[in-house]
Amino acid sequence: MSATYAALISTGACLGAAALEGICADKNVKGYFAKLKWPRYAAPLWVWHFIGAAYYAIFFFVIFHLLRVEKDSILKTGTLALIPFMMVANALWNYVFFRAQNLFAGFISGSLAPILDLALFICLIKLDKTAAWALVPYLIYRHPASPRFCATPAPHSCAP
Repeated sequence: MSATYAALISTGACLGAAALEGICADKNVKGYFAKLKWPRYAAPLWVWHFIGAAYYAIFFFVIFHLLRVEKDSILKTGTLALIPFMMVANALWNYVFFRAQNLFAGFISGSLAPILDLALFICLIKLDKTAAWALVPYLIYRHPASPRFCATPAPHSCAP
């Protein structure tokens, strides 16, 4: 696939996922975020805008590289299907966490997501090592011990 088409498809995928994420999160993200009790080391809301930009930059890069892989295979097709599935799952997590305000379901679904992350990483190692290495910052961020899993309703604390 040409670089132009790969860039257009990658951009469309990321813009579509970002739009879905915004729709799922709703408009009260700031208010809900402020109601939660976070540990001292957790990132403030404004930092999450940069984290989101990095997320979409990484996935743009990964999709772009996968689309440029010359050989067609079931692994490539499956990996290209896994990525939008993961992006939609991320948007739905925003629905569960911000709109439904269900911290427990957000924790459980967020805890299961690393299985998909690992599957994607393994597929990328086999298809495009550059794309696999580009995914590493995302994998570090998604680690289950990440402070983002530590939000609780205001009267409670998850600090050790």
